[in-house]
This record gives sequence, structure tokens and C-alpha cells, in this order.
Amino acid sequence: MRPIDLDDQTHSKVLFAARLMGCSPSEVIRQLVDSWSTAEDPGDPADPAAEGIAVHAVYRGQRAEGVFHPATRTLTVSSGPGAGTYPSPSAAAMAVIQELNPDRSPNANGWSFWRVTSSGEELKAVRRAPGAH
Repeated sequence: MRPIDLDDQTHSKVLFAARLMGCSPSEVIRQLVDSWSTAEDPGDPADPAAEGIAVHAVYRGQRAEGVFHPATRTLTVSSGPGAGTYPSPSAAAMAVIQELNPDRSPNANGWSFWRVTSSGEELKAVRRAPGAH
């Protein structure tokens, strides 16, 4: 494995993301790079999920809304607490929890935290294995 140089602020953010995601810092970077390299693939135009799946979560009375991207398995929180793009549903869930309840350990399973807006089902209902089509 080859080392990379990061400035202190970026290094701290990568470590924070690793703690939130429950993985190694190199896994955070790998998922980030993978999501960018596959984001250019528009997917199957006949597949409505290719554009993303609208999701939401309600935590402590606050609603967060976003879009889950099945091709990259990333989740973008577009409104509400935790706004931003995350490398996984769990990382996005942990960001929402951290913002609204900073005293709680933010560990969360994003697949059950987020709901598919159109059906109300947990996000895990549309979960596919990485790379599966």
C-alpha cells in the first residue's frame, strides 16, 4: 500500500468519516474515489433509479430529505440537518444524528434509518449488492 500526503484538516476529516462509517481511512478514500469514477456512468436510462431514489428520515422531530444513488451507493442530503453528499447511507445518517444530537454516539445503520419517500419502506428494501445490476 502506498502512502498519500494529506494536510491536517483533510486528514482529520478522513478520520472523522472513517469513525462515522465504521471503516478504515483508506476505505473512506476508496469509496469516495469509486463513487466519482462511477458517477459518470448514467446507468440504464430505462431504470428510474439511475437518477436516484428520493429518501427521507425523521430524527428528533426534524426531517432530512435526500437522494440515494444506487450506482455509487452514495447519499446526498439535500435539505434539513446533515446537508451534504456522503459515501454511504450510514455516513449520511450519522451526519444527521451528529448535527441534531452531538452528545450521542452517531453510529447508525443507514439502510434502516432512511425511508424511500415514494413507498415509506426502509432503504434496505431497494438495496443491491455493490456492482449488481
